[in-house]
Amino acid sequence: MPTRLLALLLTSLALCATPAGAKSPAPSLIEQALACHDATDCPYFPEVYKNDRTFRLAFLVELKKANIRRPRWVPDGVTTPLTPVDLDGSPRLLTSVCEPHNCGHRFMLVYDPQEQSVAGTYTGLDKAGEVSTVVFGQPSMAEMDLLKRN
Repeated sequence: MPTRLLALLLTSLALCATPAGAKSPAPSLIEQALACHDATDCPYFPEVYKNDRTFRLAFLVELKKANIRRPRWVPDGVTTPLTPVDLDGSPRLLTSVCEPHNCGHRFMLVYDPQEQSVAGTYTGLDKAGEVSTVVFGQPSMAEMDLLKRN
């Protein structure tokens, strides 16, 4: 009998500890981006880059693999919102960021929230001073087509 009483007491305490009007946690920035319907309600690259560790690390890891140094301007660059796109039935987020006052230096990114991976292109000057585009990550054919169209 004491065990049943203890279980009842613990259950009662657990119910009392949860406020009746408790709000569920706010959706993450990635969840917000996946749910946005137009650019006015989508989060922008700097906000996601600075506040979503998984997104930021996925981007930085792929840059490192491609021997691309992250430019200083990336966290505060000129950007587009993370907009949801559907690629072969899978959700992706498309965004871009470019150097302020010099959008000849820019990144185009496709983020896969399920795989937590980034693929994209970087356009800028190479060591010879020529404009070049470098692909990073491992974009699928559909992702590469999307990057080229944007």
